[in-house]
Amino acid sequence: MTEFDVSVGISPRQSFESWAAFVAGLEAEGVRRVWVIDSQLAMKDVFAGLVVAALNTTRIGLGTGVTNAVTRHPTVTANAIAAIAEISHGRAILGLGAGDSALYGIGLKPQTVAELEDAIVFFRSHVETSVPIYLAVSQQRMCDLAGRRADGAIVMGPAQPDLVRRQVEWIEGGLKAAGRDRKDFEIELMATVASSPDDVRSWASTQARLLGQYRAFPASLLPFREEIIASAESYDYAEHLSTHATHSDTVSDELVRALAIVGTPDECAARLRKLKATGIDSLIVPLAGRGRLETWRKIRDEILDQIIV
Repeated sequence: MTEFDVSVGISPRQSFESWAAFVAGLEAEGVRRVWVIDSQLAMKDVFAGLVVAALNTTRIGLGTGVTNAVTRHPTVTANAIAAIAEISHGRAILGLGAGDSALYGIGLKPQTVAELEDAIVFFRSHVETSVPIYLAVSQQRMCDLAGRRADGAIVMGPAQPDLVRRQVEWIEGGLKAAGRDRKDFEIELMATVASSPDDVRSWASTQARLLGQYRAFPASLLPFREEIIASAESYDYAEHLSTHATHSDTVSDELVRALAIVGTPDECAARLRKLKATGIDSLIVPLAGRGRLETWRKIRDEILDQIIV
């Protein structure tokens, strides 16, 4: 695992001028890709952000992290990602998911696996092949779909090696069923890294809410079952991933440490080595709050540099 990306949203409080400087800074720091969150109740528009990023960078990959096929008609998304690909000279990536905060927040439900498969087929025929399609996955059927239909997978959920290993196996099962080569497919893990639980509590509360939908918990998280369910019930989608979200208070330090990579630099590096051994290819580090560029530098210098091979 030698590649590192970041996941960020554009806060309503952040100007696009500030956003432009931030993305240019990430590129200067060597970040491979930036995945921009699409959650219309909590963030500024993802495609506006990608246009600004494309015009202020020359190398960094630019992905929707992730969008869905409901809040925008697929033809609209196909048109938008084609524009990003042109403006960025081929750096666009279509990150796609079933729809989470973007849909729950307006009273809709995420797409089914079958509906999302239809969406991927549509995008395959309406988006140029130079734009890869990555699918956000967590549970078995979605992992299988990614292996069968997508160019890559963004593995979501707790940074627990037992669960991630299972997710990788599900993806590889889909690849095998479709007669596809594993070396042509990228598996990225989205996992937040911090020295203190308070730094990533908002992200952990989001993961706890998603876990509330699981039919079967991984063994490592069974002790937190009741807390996870309570956290899911209190979630406010208008504060999705906000560092000021009040629903974050329902997540204990112990659960944060179980869901995220938290501790000293050496402890975090040790956890990442275990996750690397599950078969993932690269890591996406979510960044939130103020001083995100400085946060990235600290994570890279103190932790990520230890696991580059």
